[in-house]
Amino acid sequence: MAYLRDTQELERLESLGLSPWAVRSAGSEREYEEGPPHGRTHFQRDWHRITHSRAFRKLEYKTQVVVFGDGGEMGDVIRNRLTHTLEVSQIATSLSRALGLNEDLASAIALAHDLGHTPFGHSGEEILQKLVKSFNHNDHSLKIVRQLERRYAQFSGLNLTIHTLAGIEKHDTPFDKTHTNRFQSGWGPSLEAQVASLADEIAYHSHDVEDSLVTGYLSLHDYARAGIGLWDEVYGGLERYPETVQLAQLTRRLIDMQVSDALAETARRMEAAQISSLEDVHKAGTVLVGFSEDFMQRRNALRSFLFDNFYKSYRVLRGTVKGQMIIQRLFEHFTTELDRRTPGWLLLPPEVRADYAEAQLKGQDSIGREPTRIVADFIAGMTDREAYSLYVRLFEVGHS
Repeated sequence: MAYLRDTQELERLESLGLSPWAVRSAGSEREYEEGPPHGRTHFQRDWHRITHSRAFRKLEYKTQVVVFGDGGEMGDVIRNRLTHTLEVSQIATSLSRALGLNEDLASAIALAHDLGHTPFGHSGEEILQKLVKSFNHNDHSLKIVRQLERRYAQFSGLNLTIHTLAGIEKHDTPFDKTHTNRFQSGWGPSLEAQVASLADEIAYHSHDVEDSLVTGYLSLHDYARAGIGLWDEVYGGLERYPETVQLAQLTRRLIDMQVSDALAETARRMEAAQISSLEDVHKAGTVLVGFSEDFMQRRNALRSFLFDNFYKSYRVLRGTVKGQMIIQRLFEHFTTELDRRTPGWLLLPPEVRADYAEAQLKGQDSIGREPTRIVADFIAGMTDREAYSLYVRLFEVGHS
């Protein structure tokens, strides 16, 4: 009979390959008591549950930067939230392996970090935040994995480990800021959580450069004449290759340069902070995973160029501003005109109707949401296509 590794053996082998400052799966706690996983570690169970969730599958039709359908002839190969998430997970596991961290935990955090994103990219979140000040996609990601995914009879949500929940909550980048600290309160984020946050930055800057060129929104000449030192370093020598190879190698070089600098700088910071244990990481009081100051300055020049010339270009804004108009109109309809006699009521999923009715009656639903937040969460859970389709059914003549 073949020798099978049970959970205890897998966790023993996992521990042997980890550094002293990594998080171990063994003994991980969950919000609800549950039997141990079979043939896998606790963190493997976490990322498996995330990838099987409805919210994860919906990421395929949520905008990263360019709204689906606006990418021209190459629109089908530009990034969406799902491909971005998978790329973040890959970079996070690579960084974790080099640093001796728990790859499964870093992957779980990375795979969940964008579950709470709205349709139509960051612009969708911007309009929802104006309509409901409490909305934040990091907070919504937590709400999804803790309460809104309903796949088990014993509990709401996915019942992830506290380590994974804390990593999702403490996800922190220039675009995604931490707003709560309920999990592992008073502790700094694990290195696995910090790695997932940095991998997010590495992925979107590298791949947004490629997408800006693939869609034709920007050209190689636009980048060359911008006087960006990092671009000159990355592009140097690629002129002799076909354009498709140039684009692939641009992305590869950008990722490699960022990963290499991050690994060297993280090692320097950890040595300076005298990190020798997981407790040292939690008590460090500073971010340990990051870029060197010199590289950060060079990278910021590229980021500023992308912000001004890609994210805020009229072509991108045409799609995202339209998305904002759709979200605002849906929100206004559901918060001012919704009752049991309107077509909108019948288009709501039964569980949303029940939560909304409860909140109208009692002031909030069973998880503490006011009616407006229930509507915001419902809209945030839509894909771009769902939001547009619902808008058409509600407001355009001839549709029902």
